[in-house]
Amino acid sequence: MSIRKKIFLGCTVVAFILLLAGVTIAFEMQRIRSSVSLVVAENVKSMNAAYNMQRLFYGQNMILLDYGSTKNDSVLNTLNAYIAGCEEAYKEAQNRISIKGEQQVLDSLNTRYSEYKKIANNVIRLAKTDRRNLYLQYCDELYKSYENVSQLIDRLFLLNQKEVEGNSVLMNANYYRMIMPAIIAILTCIVLIFLLNYFIYIYFISPMVRIVKGVNAFNETRVPYNISVDTKDEILALNNEIKKLTELTKKYEKEN
Repeated sequence: MSIRKKIFLGCTVVAFILLLAGVTIAFEMQRIRSSVSLVVAENVKSMNAAYNMQRLFYGQNMILLDYGSTKNDSVLNTLNAYIAGCEEAYKEAQNRISIKGEQQVLDSLNTRYSEYKKIANNVIRLAKTDRRNLYLQYCDELYKSYENVSQLIDRLFLLNQKEVEGNSVLMNANYYRMIMPAIIAILTCIVLIFLLNYFIYIYFISPMVRIVKGVNAFNETRVPYNISVDTKDEILALNNEIKKLTELTKKYEKEN
């Protein structure tokens, strides 16, 4: 094999390893991004749904309390809008289920919210009839029911928030997985460069040094040129030509 082919082969191997490492890193990053980003997106949407649900539920409860004191029927339309919005946010959360335990929380939330609406209807009915004692009793029950529903909404939000944080930790952990091929490729290339330098020294530099010493010795003392080269490339051809040249030179000198 010629020197040019040897050097080309060594550089090709190094380039191939770097290319393989780059492709591996790109594939790993794409795979992790696709798997994690989809889950995170669903978690974020569930968190937004829970936030909207909590906001609308709070407004709904405040309107109920306001109606009990003012008995202004016009606020009931606003109340219905809040109820519709709250139920829409619940449906959104129901469609975004992506983690373990989320369905159980939503089921409990649906049950507690149904209980809350029953108490709310009683509060509205009693507020209209001026039955003060029963009204205050139901207001206490309404507050307790509100707290129960509100806690479940918070739990839904925190459940998804925890999952997002867990995915962030997973991304950080997978970061090292992504850079490992690059580290391995760099270390491999360093080893290959050392090996390439070693073989260049063994098969190119060392024979050339011996050839130069042999030529100098022949020129200075006319010592026979007996340098041997183990390579089967241009250096061997050069060495053989130098041998022929020194033999011709000695033959010429003897004849003259």
